[in-house]
Amino acid sequence: MNDTPKRDRRLEAQQRAAELRRQEQRRARRRRLLIGGGVAVAALAVAGIVTAVVLNGASSATVAGSGATPSATSSAAADWAAPADVEAAVRTAGLQMLTAEGTALHIHQHLTVTVDGRPVAVPAGIGIDEAQQRISPIHTHDESGIIHVESPEVRTFTLGQVFDEWGQKLGTGQVGTYRNGVDGQTVTVFVDGKTYTGDPRTIALASHEDIDIVVAKTGTTVSPPAAFSWPAGY
Repeated sequence: MNDTPKRDRRLEAQQRAAELRRQEQRRARRRRLLIGGGVAVAALAVAGIVTAVVLNGASSATVAGSGATPSATSSAAADWAAPADVEAAVRTAGLQMLTAEGTALHIHQHLTVTVDGRPVAVPAGIGIDEAQQRISPIHTHDESGIIHVESPEVRTFTLGQVFDEWGQKLGTGQVGTYRNGVDGQTVTVFVDGKTYTGDPRTIALASHEDIDIVVAKTGTTVSPPAAFSWPAGY
C-alpha cells in the first residue's frame, strides 16, 4: 500500500497546525491587553480552521464499511453552536467567569465529535463572554477542537463541564441529540484511542488528552481517529 498520500496529508495538517499556533499566539497577546485592560475583545472565530484540524492525521473517526466521506462541517451546524448566554452555561458547569485566564493550571485537550463520518465543529468562544470581557477556566478560542483549561486553582475539571458550557447533552450512550438505540444510532467514546465505557461526563481533563466521540449506525464497526498532532507550544 502506498503511504505517500497519508504522509502528505499529515504533513499538510502539521503545517496548518503550526499556522494555527501562530494565530493563537497573536490572539493571546491581544487577550492579555483585553482581559483586565479594557481593550476590545479580539475576534475569536477563525475561518477555515475546521478543515485544517479535520485533516490533522485523519482526526475524524474512521467508520469501517460506511463509505461515508467526511466533510468539513456537520449538516446541522446550527445545532452544535455555542450558547448565546455564556455566563449561564458556565454556571451550569459549576464554574465562575474570570476577569483573566488563570495561571495555576494550564493544560489542553483535543475533542472531536463525528456523526456518520462527518465531523462536527467544536465552536469557538465556548466559555468566553466578549461583551462582558469575562472568561471561564474552560474555554475554546477557535474551531480546532482544542480545549483550554486555564484556572487560578489546581483542581479536576471534567468533560461534562465542557459540554455544559457548550450547551450540549452528554451522558452514557448520548451526545447532543443522539442516543444509543434511537434512530439506529450508537455513540462510542474514545479516550487516547481506547474505548471508554463509563459515563463520559466524568472523564477528567488531562494534558494532551485525545477525546473522540463517534456516532454511527448501530452495528457499524468504528475506530478512533489518529492521535492529534499538537502544535508547538501547547
